[in-house]
Formats: sequence, structure tokens, C-alpha cells
Amino acid sequence: MGAVLLAMTIGLSTLLAGCAPAQRLGPIYTVPSGRLAWVAGIPVLILHGSPYEMGYQHGALLQEEVHASVDNAMAFVDGQIKVPLAGRWFARRALDRAWNQMAPFVPLEIQQELQGLADGAGVSLRDLQRVHALPELMSSSCSSFAAFGQATREGRMIQARNLDWAIQSNVQRYSALFVYHPAGREPFISIGWLGFIGVISGINQRGISVAEIGAKTKDARLKGTPMPFLLRRVLEQALDLEEAVSIIRTSPRTGGYNYLFANSTGRRAVALETTRSQAAVFWADQEPKVPFALYVPNAIFRSDWALDPAVRDLQTASRGNPSQAGLESPVGSTAYDVRYCGMGTLLQTFHGKIDPEVAMAIARAVAPSSNIQSIIYAAPELWIANPKDRQPAAMGTYHRVDMEDLFKL
Repeated sequence: MGAVLLAMTIGLSTLLAGCAPAQRLGPIYTVPSGRLAWVAGIPVLILHGSPYEMGYQHGALLQEEVHASVDNAMAFVDGQIKVPLAGRWFARRALDRAWNQMAPFVPLEIQQELQGLADGAGVSLRDLQRVHALPELMSSSCSSFAAFGQATREGRMIQARNLDWAIQSNVQRYSALFVYHPAGREPFISIGWLGFIGVISGINQRGISVAEIGAKTKDARLKGTPMPFLLRRVLEQALDLEEAVSIIRTSPRTGGYNYLFANSTGRRAVALETTRSQAAVFWADQEPKVPFALYVPNAIFRSDWALDPAVRDLQTASRGNPSQAGLESPVGSTAYDVRYCGMGTLLQTFHGKIDPEVAMAIARAVAPSSNIQSIIYAAPELWIANPKDRQPAAMGTYHRVDMEDLFKL
């Protein structure tokens, strides 16, 4: 917990650096039913219609950039297997095998959108499938909290989400904001990357925001729906948190993830701890008392370790050992000591004073060097930080955008 104590010692004023004023949208460029704008140097793609149409618009609006993003991702994967001359072949074969196992569980509309993206950008559908298999083979180690009511300065819902992945992949060079208006479904915002149609971070028009945390477990398989497509389904279909929870619980899952969902309208939040076969649900202010857990009124927070005994018993995350009897202590793991206890301690310290700036400070205090995205959901505000070069996202500037304005586009 040294990093957390240091953050508390140096004072909140230092942690509050790097907060930009509201950003205005730049010029808007169009293709049929799709539009492109820019905010704080980030492309904003406004997509309308059927799955194929939205994919085509995505690809056609930024063809060269989508090409570059996909090429960058594939080059990163190729470099992960250190086999002379054959590393590229082994890497792509592994991704192909993973996609083939997941494909029967990928919704038809996702496959249609991928085809539209391939056609619009003129990129290989096979490469797009490989890119979308990658999150299941290289899970992220993240953190998220939600605070509301008496925990926040104005009583509103504030959720922070740190995505900690492979900053050396340079995926952050292709960061983008997507405003989806899918025919017959809920409009939503996804904060991601060009050439990627899954959801890692996002919020829908009803105020449901999402975050995921990779939580390694022995109870895993690839024969399930990839996590980014589950989160996308939550944003497209869920009208409330109960429906969001039901989507995760009843879907065929691939492996270990913790989820944290919040609803700015109802000021409620919920965490889910999952493996392939297990799914435990914890509502804010209703979590059971278990060893090693911290509790903060009107708040809920997670790193990768599980409070649920059945889920924890299967985990290898945070010093878990499924081959040993009993539940292992997470103490000594960075995810527990820094991210989980760090968030909990700071939420207690600033209870009643939490606003977007304090949320940013907490995100900075627990962000590792791999932090490639940091988001603050504070409807109607959305604060976005992406890395500059290899500097962790949370250590840079957060840019504020107005979600209501985005949904009107």
C-alpha cells in the first residue's frame, strides 16, 4: 500500500493536476448515415443503422487509420512469440484457433458489423477477427469504483474506470470515441480504438456505465461469448441494472472477469464476479462481510480478486491457488494492496467529497505503468484520459465531453 499512502501524504491538490475544460466538437465529416468529428484530438465516430451499416461507416470514415490500427495490433501480437522466422505464423494461428472456438457464440449482428467494417475500410475480415480474439488471450488487470449518495459531493453517481493492459502495444495511438445509434436498440457511447467494435468502457443513454477487470481463473474456456461483446450487449439492450446483471449471468462466458456496473439515473451500482461457470452478484451497500474486504457506504469497488468464496476458490488472480484447500489471502499482490485497498482507503478518506476531480485523483493513485485508459463517468459529463506516448493515461490530462451533446449527433 506504499503508493496509496504516498498519494494521501502528498495531498489531494497535487493529484488534481491535469483536468481540461469542456471540449467542443470540431468539424464534422460524413458518409451516408455516419459522421466523423474530433474532440481534444480524439476522433468521434457517430454511427447509425443496421450492424453492417454501422461497421461500414466506421471503416469508411477513417480507412487509413483503421488499416494502421489493425496493422499495429497484428504487429504487436507477432512480436509476442519469440520464434525465429515462424513467430508470425504461430501468433496468427493461435488467434485463428481462439476465434474459431468463440465464433459460434458471437452474435450474428456482431459478425455482420465486422463484415461491414472490413468492407468499409478495405481490411481483411480474418485480421479483424484476430484483433477481436486478442482480449480473451491477453486479459487486462484493471480497477473500478462507483460512488453515489452521501459518498459524493452532490449525491450523483460517479464511476471511475482504469484499463490496465499492454501500453507497449501502442493501441492508444488509435483511440476513438464511438457514438452508436443501433436500429431498434439503445444508443450508447463506447470508448475504444479504431478497428475494434467490442466494448471495454462505455455508457448508454439510460445512464448505465460499464467496467471490466480481468480476473484469472482455472475455470476458463474459449467456447463462450467474448467479454467485449457481452459488455456491448449490456449497453445495447439493458434498460436497468437488473437486465445488465441478467445478461452477464445467463450468457455463455469464457473465463474470469469482475464487472462493475452503475446507473446514474437510479444511483445504484453492482459488482459481478465471474468465471466460466460461476457468477456472483454484489449490490452496493449489500455486500457480505468477508475477510480482507473493505467497506465504504454508498460505494463499491473492485480489482481482480473475488469476495465470493466459490469464485475465489477457482482464482489464480491475486495469489489464488485452486490446487490448495481453503481460500488464499490476496495480501501481497499488487492488485489487492495497491488497487483494491488503495481505492477503498481513498474512498473512505474523501467520503462525502467525491466529485470528478477527486475521482481522477483516486484513479491516478492506483494506476500502474500499464494504464492505457482512464474514464470518469459523471453524467452528463464524461472524462477521458489516454496515454501520451508511454505515460500512463491517468497521469495525463482528462478531457471533458458532454454526453447529452454526443447523443444528439
